Amino acid sequence: MQTRKNIVLWVLYDFANSIVSIVFFLYFAQWIVIDRGVSDFHFNLAFTASAVLLLLTVPTTGMLLDTHIRRIVGLRVTTACVITLYSLCALSALWGKEYAALILFALGLYMYLLSFTFYTPLLNDIAAAGKRGRVSGFGIAANYLGQIVGLLIALPFSKGTVSLFHATPRAETLLPAILLFALLSLPALLLLDEPKHAAATTPLAQTWKQTFRQTRSLLNSPSVAYFLAAYFLFNDAILTVSNNFPIFLENVWAVGDTTKTFILLGILPTCAAGGVLSGFLADRFGHKRTLVVILLGWLGLLPLLGLLTDFTLFVISTTIMGFWFGASWTVSRSVMSHIAPAGRHNLAFAYFGLAERASSFIGPIAWGLLVTNLISLGSGRYRITTIAMTGFIVLGLLALARVHDERTPSRAG
Repeated sequence: MQTRKNIVLWVLYDFANSIVSIVFFLYFAQWIVIDRGVSDFHFNLAFTASAVLLLLTVPTTGMLLDTHIRRIVGLRVTTACVITLYSLCALSALWGKEYAALILFALGLYMYLLSFTFYTPLLNDIAAAGKRGRVSGFGIAANYLGQIVGLLIALPFSKGTVSLFHATPRAETLLPAILLFALLSLPALLLLDEPKHAAATTPLAQTWKQTFRQTRSLLNSPSVAYFLAAYFLFNDAILTVSNNFPIFLENVWAVGDTTKTFILLGILPTCAAGGVLSGFLADRFGHKRTLVVILLGWLGLLPLLGLLTDFTLFVISTTIMGFWFGASWTVSRSVMSHIAPAGRHNLAFAYFGLAERASSFIGPIAWGLLVTNLISLGSGRYRITTIAMTGFIVLGLLALARVHDERTPSRAG
């Protein structure tokens, strides 16, 4: 239902889930690799494991969404699983059980990523076609604002100023973030109105067969197939660099967690601004055209991050990079909402989510192998690996060139 209340609730959920994601991103990554000595390769395998699980389940969930279950129900179930698994992961970290924590993190990450299979298609229910770019932008902006809140709440725990569990500071940050996520996600889970869909009359076994036929039909659309390939490739670079950014800061620049927090606090407002601005620009000038410009920017930014040796210039560059982070996901999400064939939106978004998260199958392995095999280069191996990620963006641009413009840009205010 296209109401202001639904838009607010949808955006609020994006705000809530970002709190737990940023805290795990910054502190769990360092706790497991720096504090507990787990290798970069094994840490990155958690992303690969979650990608494999998604590969096995996302097509089915997309099919069920189109035929048998409601999106909000799936979102409720996956959110409950995220809270449970991440809570157990946090407890394992508090008890110093690094490999139990890593396994639970991989499973929690899987459920967290799976939740977007249910969350993202709600965009088509709550926003008209001409406004999806900006509503998507509002969601991305709320996500980055939630990350700012998460960093500020975690900071006193990471500094040791507040200690609730008498554990290491990085481990202390996790449970408070999970609790806040649980509380702030409740309004959307309980109050968001999803339009009722006609009850499915087809037996489940027959629906499975239809899914394979529909998948072939979906991928026979050249724009959808090429865009999924492009998104898989360029998002591979963005996600992999992002997931390893705290470890990059630790090993290349040797800065403390407080400095890392303030670096991220500088990046996140520009992420939010980039998310909102790019949504309006995409609605005005065309979604594919805007995305091409964004990716060309990444071709310059990643080598710059790997080559800079002046810390001040590095911080300035990462702050500017925030615009590209916010813009990349806003415009990608709105492109898919426009090129998805009628009646196949849920299935298309299921594969969109799969392309996004399955990119964490190749990217982390490439990162882990490069960092491991270049260990003789010391911290320089992280610089080289960051630059190497641009190869995925080049391949993504080549695939994106085959995607047809999805519609004429809106000229209305």
